[in-house]
Amino acid sequence: MLRSVIHATGFKKVFDLFCAGKTEQARELLTSLQDEFLAVHEENEILKKQLGEVARVLDLAETVQFDGQKYWIVEDGEKKGPFCQVCYDREGALVRLQQRDRHWECVGCGGLYMEPKKSKAPAPVRLAGREPARKLIQLFQREPAYYT
Repeated sequence: MLRSVIHATGFKKVFDLFCAGKTEQARELLTSLQDEFLAVHEENEILKKQLGEVARVLDLAETVQFDGQKYWIVEDGEKKGPFCQVCYDREGALVRLQQRDRHWECVGCGGLYMEPKKSKAPAPVRLAGREPARKLIQLFQREPAYYT
């Protein structure tokens, strides 16, 4: 707001100087106003870029999900990734993990993420061709071994 008042009064001064026949002073003032306008325009462009970057980061933050070990991007119900937890937490960088035989590897920081083994539910026990009288209820489930 203050700058627009300065510009308005500056342009009025330029007009008054031209009307008074002081063209050289009017040109100097007009050149000064032009330089100031260009600086404000450049600053405005930089701020627009920064605002766009902040908006992209906020949009991204809404789609990033952490599974307890790695990050994933979920867009339109589709899971993309995984991405390195260390690189994202430290630098905000989404570095896609590379899948190896039994683990994931980050090419950014060198971090390793073990792939959890998929556990299968044990088959129900059958006694010599007979159906069990009751349904078996599994009381304890083994935790997946992450580091085997």
